[in-house]
Amino acid sequence: MKLIKILSDRIQIKTDRFEFVNTRLNDLFLVSDEEVSLVTTVISIADNDTAGCIGEEDYIFENDSVKVIECSIIGSVRNGMFSKAIDKYPTTNIKCREITADEFAGMLHGYEGNGFCIGNYKAYNCPAYVDGNKFFQRHACIVGNTGSGKSETVTKILEETSKLKGANVIVFDVHGEYRKLSYVRNITIGRDFPFPIWMFGFSDMVTNILKIREETASVVMSALRKCYYTICKNPKENKPVYFDFDVMLEMMKQLNEEQIMTGEIYKTGEKAGTPKMAKGDYYGKLSGVINTMTDKRLDSRYEFLFASSLQSYVIKVIKALMENDKPVKNIDLSDIPHDVAISIIGVITKLVYEVHRMFEPEELCPITLVCDEAHVYIPNNFQLSASEKRMVEVFEDIAKEGRKFGFSLFVASQRPSELNKTIMAQCANFIVSKLNNENDKSMIKGMLPDGNESVIDATTTFSPGEVLVIGDSVPIPLKIQVSLAKERPESRTIDFWDRWKQGTKVNLEQGIEDYMNL
Repeated sequence: MKLIKILSDRIQIKTDRFEFVNTRLNDLFLVSDEEVSLVTTVISIADNDTAGCIGEEDYIFENDSVKVIECSIIGSVRNGMFSKAIDKYPTTNIKCREITADEFAGMLHGYEGNGFCIGNYKAYNCPAYVDGNKFFQRHACIVGNTGSGKSETVTKILEETSKLKGANVIVFDVHGEYRKLSYVRNITIGRDFPFPIWMFGFSDMVTNILKIREETASVVMSALRKCYYTICKNPKENKPVYFDFDVMLEMMKQLNEEQIMTGEIYKTGEKAGTPKMAKGDYYGKLSGVINTMTDKRLDSRYEFLFASSLQSYVIKVIKALMENDKPVKNIDLSDIPHDVAISIIGVITKLVYEVHRMFEPEELCPITLVCDEAHVYIPNNFQLSASEKRMVEVFEDIAKEGRKFGFSLFVASQRPSELNKTIMAQCANFIVSKLNNENDKSMIKGMLPDGNESVIDATTTFSPGEVLVIGDSVPIPLKIQVSLAKERPESRTIDFWDRWKQGTKVNLEQGIEDYMNL
């Protein structure tokens, strides 16, 4: 064996065909000069024929060859323990050997003390522990193709977290996958748990529910503000302050039909003796927004927005979200229209974060937000509306400052390339399951420390439930088989072939009737 070159993140060695005959990609090698020992993972193996071509005798006699192995440096060994820090590199006089299963287990001894077991390292059948403090306090991200096991991994983490008596996790469950877990308080937004329209605050109600752009609808905004400040006792446009939507709608209708006396009187004709009237400032200009408000009010899908509730309802919502009598609060958004669900996520995040910041550090019970399908509402898109930018800014603020207030994010997405880059850059831990898209892999590679990028390419061949955990919370980035949680998420995967084989029939008339009655 001979060293070819050593770089800050890679080592390349040359040997003959008899050495390391059983070496495979992703195997761990120990590279040492007796003073410094580096832990590396095999990223490429090349077997080069020294003769340069195949001759007739090569079919009878085996030709000499040179094997070139390239390894990515992932850490070092100090006093028998693995460390990500590398203080010194070995000299050119090195020895290289494979790390045994017993050595690997010994290197990780002590990491199990302050965290949870997520599964087993696939190559060494050794428990894989995650440091709970480092995982939750500095933000985390889980990415992978649809069907790669993201929900199963999230459920495993939730189950382990729920064993702590003071755990405080809020999940934005877009598809209703976690609602049946026994350790969660399921908050199903809809008829069972209304979300009154005034909870959005005036500004977000106008932009997110009525879909009005303030910069292009100055007359309509002026009328809405006039109504809001008339009927609201304590108006604060960006906070959940109660007002009666129906009263606002009636006032808008009045403004749309309002006529004002000019101070003159008709002297002749049929109107003689009656005052002259002129059209009001908003006469005939509010028909569009009135129709929008009326349609929303009458649409049964949005019925939960108009439930009868007063200002005290805010307290009920905050307690349901923030009290940690249940370790996990699951915000089930699967039964409401998608456009409103996204807006509600923004409102809840802002509300919980701002209330949480009111407490002194010694009073805080830390909170983690689990953001399912995060790329939908925390996108990496510069063409966002004003309201969308406000929502993204809340998440960015949490990513940058939340750690100081005991508030962190755990985002999940199947399209990391579409996720907000600020959020991604602040994540110190990544769980990567099967990824095929090159843009998604490039995005993750760009967020990782030197020496970890090469392992991402291996995820293309992962099976469901196999992940890489990379970051501060784990000692070493190797493939892990995630252990299934005792309680499983409610998967919405439909088996097409089996359904077609069964000859499943649907009642189209009933479906059409249900649709028309919405």
